[in-house]
Amino acid sequence: MLDTKFVREKPDEVQKNVDFRGGKVTVKEVLEADSTHRALIQKAENLRAERNKVSSTKPSPEEISRMRALRDELKKVEAELTNSEKTFMGKLARLPNMSSSDMPEGNGDPDHVELAVWLPNEGYLPKSKLGKGLNSAQYMPKKTGLHHVDLGKKLDIIDTEQSALTSGSRFTYMKGDAALLQFALFELLKNKLIAEGFEPMIVPVLVREEVLFGTSHFPEGRDQVYEIETHNVENQQRLFLVGSSEPPLFAYYMNKTLKEENLPKKFFAYTQCFRSEVGSWGKDVRGIKRVHQFDKLEIDALTTEEGSREMMEYLRGINEWLMQKLKLPYRVINKSSRDCGYNATYLQYDLEGWLPTQGEFIELGSNTDAWDYQARRMNIRYLSKDKQKKLAHTVNDTGIPMGRMIITILDNYQNPDGSVTVPEVLRPYLGKDKIVPKNG
Repeated sequence: MLDTKFVREKPDEVQKNVDFRGGKVTVKEVLEADSTHRALIQKAENLRAERNKVSSTKPSPEEISRMRALRDELKKVEAELTNSEKTFMGKLARLPNMSSSDMPEGNGDPDHVELAVWLPNEGYLPKSKLGKGLNSAQYMPKKTGLHHVDLGKKLDIIDTEQSALTSGSRFTYMKGDAALLQFALFELLKNKLIAEGFEPMIVPVLVREEVLFGTSHFPEGRDQVYEIETHNVENQQRLFLVGSSEPPLFAYYMNKTLKEENLPKKFFAYTQCFRSEVGSWGKDVRGIKRVHQFDKLEIDALTTEEGSREMMEYLRGINEWLMQKLKLPYRVINKSSRDCGYNATYLQYDLEGWLPTQGEFIELGSNTDAWDYQARRMNIRYLSKDKQKKLAHTVNDTGIPMGRMIITILDNYQNPDGSVTVPEVLRPYLGKDKIVPKNG
């Protein structure tokens, strides 16, 4: 969330950013709600002061009558104050984060800027071959092969038909070597992260509303989140299934003040994630690319106010390390302004793998510098070396979205005979070189 003082002092600058990001609320609306709320605060304070003045001496009958009137009026104003605060905070929360000067302006795929493209056996494409949109697709490998659903069925490792009977559409069973591939991917990245000094965490996947508000998944992404019915929930509290372990990871530090010498904090979690995929009906309905339940290894960090961009680039390096270890073609793009993941974004890179049999890129994750936007909502601070309390910066990264990474491996490593070569780096974990059909 933006600093209210900053919005008041720099309304034109904030509105320019809202337009740049395609925001759904105007600064004028926010400031009007702010003015109404502040006026009510002042009115309530004046009423309390008058009430205290009257009650400081032995009251006359007229003063007793006045105190009753003040009490009733104050009760009414306090109710209005509660509503005005809710209105103001609701509008303020919809203002997007200020944007990095490196964020390209645009409204989707054609405007994303390619930062890097890498091919096995060739390495990075020269910068002269990078561009916008799908520019690099012309340089990517092509081959004939099966869609991952058909290949998974032939290998007897992916079953979306039985999962449809079990849970409905957009669910899957991953079994046998597909499950082993997932475990192997986890082990590979987990070992790397621990060697790099990251702290592993096991986190709740049911969280309170304020946690999702804190990470900016609420209010704008609320329709993507499953809410749990409260009648069987302890204390009737509202709980939500997470679409990423990012919210519970950062919530571990909510309302805490850290020491600068203990930053950055680097941590990761491996969880099941849940998304309603509202707005995606009819899109990617076949297969496991866009599902309601999936597994993901999330990598996050807390930094000083100077350290978030460096951390973002560092996490990008880990993403690229993984893809190069797996020898998978990929690209990194700088997301355009009106297609960022959520309001908290200050700058966002996406990692996309290449599917040679489909002739398309597949999004494998986002790497986002959220500046102090999330930390302000979650009250995550640090004590600087000169003893000043400052807001921390947050950086979040999709380490591995398991289903999509397995799609990318199957597509790139499938063979004409229907088998799949196991990436060399994963063979020690699987104990085999190939995944073959059951009758193969």
